[in-house]
Amino acid sequence: MTTIISKRSKASHVSSILKTTSIQNRLNATRTAVKVRFQLPYSQKVHSILENYVKKQQVQDYENLVVMIRDAELFDEDFKVLLDEATQCVSVLNYDLRLFVEALLSIDWSTRGTAVVTQYQSFLLNLLCAHNYHAKFAIDKLVQQFLAADSEPVWNDGVPTEKDCTKFTNIHFVINTLLEIIPMTQALLINSLDNHFPYLKKSPHVHEVYVHNLLCILDYKPKLRPEIFRLLFSKLIILDVNSPREEIQQADMDDEEVFQMDDGNDNPNKMKHSVAYALDLSLDKVMNYFVMESYNIETAELIWEKAKDLYQDMLNIFNHIILPTYNTHHTQFVMFALCSMKPALAEGFLNYLWKKVVSPEVAPVLRMSAVMYIASLISRASYIPLTMLKGTLQQMAEWIHSYIANQDGNEYINGDIRVHSVFYSVCQGLFYVIAFRQNDLVSTRKNITFLESLNLGKMVTSKLNPLRVCQPAVVQNFASVTRTYQLAYCYPVIEHNSRNVLPTVYQDEKGCFVSHNNVLDAFFPFDPYVLKSSGQKIIPFYLNYKKPEKHADPTTNGHSSRKHQPEIEDDDFLPMDISSSAPSKEFDALFMYGTSPGFKHKT
Repeated sequence: MTTIISKRSKASHVSSILKTTSIQNRLNATRTAVKVRFQLPYSQKVHSILENYVKKQQVQDYENLVVMIRDAELFDEDFKVLLDEATQCVSVLNYDLRLFVEALLSIDWSTRGTAVVTQYQSFLLNLLCAHNYHAKFAIDKLVQQFLAADSEPVWNDGVPTEKDCTKFTNIHFVINTLLEIIPMTQALLINSLDNHFPYLKKSPHVHEVYVHNLLCILDYKPKLRPEIFRLLFSKLIILDVNSPREEIQQADMDDEEVFQMDDGNDNPNKMKHSVAYALDLSLDKVMNYFVMESYNIETAELIWEKAKDLYQDMLNIFNHIILPTYNTHHTQFVMFALCSMKPALAEGFLNYLWKKVVSPEVAPVLRMSAVMYIASLISRASYIPLTMLKGTLQQMAEWIHSYIANQDGNEYINGDIRVHSVFYSVCQGLFYVIAFRQNDLVSTRKNITFLESLNLGKMVTSKLNPLRVCQPAVVQNFASVTRTYQLAYCYPVIEHNSRNVLPTVYQDEKGCFVSHNNVLDAFFPFDPYVLKSSGQKIIPFYLNYKKPEKHADPTTNGHSSRKHQPEIEDDDFLPMDISSSAPSKEFDALFMYGTSPGFKHKT
């Protein structure tokens, strides 16, 4: 191996090998030619061929060499000979000889013998240290090897094959070394990883392999995590919005209706919806990374400092990518999984969201979305303790009463839903949580007393009339709970609202008059998770909706009293069969309303 040349030439833009030149014409002409055994033309040394070309002598030999490297069948011995020759003339491989360099860098090398791989890695590192303007092309070629063929089978349980492990180890060794010795390659690498991320219609395995290698980079370059996370989740969001729950469930139902011979080799976690399956495999990789990064694998103990650092990086991703994105279904569950590691993380996330809700500097649509994240998390997460649940409800109730008090001081209250959108969203979130977690919130007399302290009656009878704009499913379930335990009397307000259902006409920014029914949009981000592989990390901490239990009144020594516990009538719920024999997933459907972030008027 020659000594690395320290002197660097000025970098210039590397033109593509696809230029219309005489060499390129010959490349195109031989593109479909049968592979032949590689042999140096006229037994000349590569060094002399390159020198003659630079001097404008024997151009034909240089063209023959480039074409043969591209089209000839290179066995390991042939490749070693070529690398030996090329290594001896690294110093002359400048911009003028870029076609030779690009042809050499395009050779498949990562799956060859150990000696050839080591020699190629040495040549590449010496080349880029001497002539860093080849770095972009070299890094693009390295990243392209993370793209699996569509025909390759999905890994068993997401574990790479031994051949793939060897291949990726060889590639990552080069990338790691380049990042160490040539700092400029960091920006080139991030840009290349972004440009080569698989299109959403690519096979799920292509996405799985690519995401696997993105996360492998973090093993040796953890400082790149914010940038790689930003890149990764911006792509996963695209997969997410293109695979709605309804389409996933419909695809699985259609697949079940088709008779298939059971050969015993089918993957039970394979999904019919291709984009959803790609998202599933990718999120499974991400959640596995969370575990590997945050836990001591031998002792299964949480490494708190690492978990905190990971949480901070993900909070930034949530703030800039996940929270503002319309119509997501599953990507946000990375925060659900992360918060399950320790109650302190869940508490921190709730506090972070609440600060957004009460901040007038935050856009109303984001404040409303943050409310729904709070309500959905404390309703669905089994790791949220009852004390944290009650504390959050208390916080929401105090804010609601403060808002009502400020409005009561006005002679005229503007009932426009757009003016009070955040207030109505907080009310809907509070009503949703009470209806969803009612079994926990009425299990003891102490808990019922807590609900009484929230003064729910004042909320529902305020002049702002939140029951008028909340989702009907939320209103009906909340009304049933409050009537059962005499917390508030919602039905007179509901009946009054039903007799006064008039659409409101607004004038939009174009001057057109549009009619709206003034109902809050229903966005509960942690509605049931339907992805199969990654879902195994969510199910252990996930609460499905349960039919209300009949609790005895604690004040009557275990004997129920109809005065305090009237029967729940069927019409208190949505028109749906919720008999005692119905499966719990049907009850859960009561709380699956829609998927849109925050407030939107419905026509």
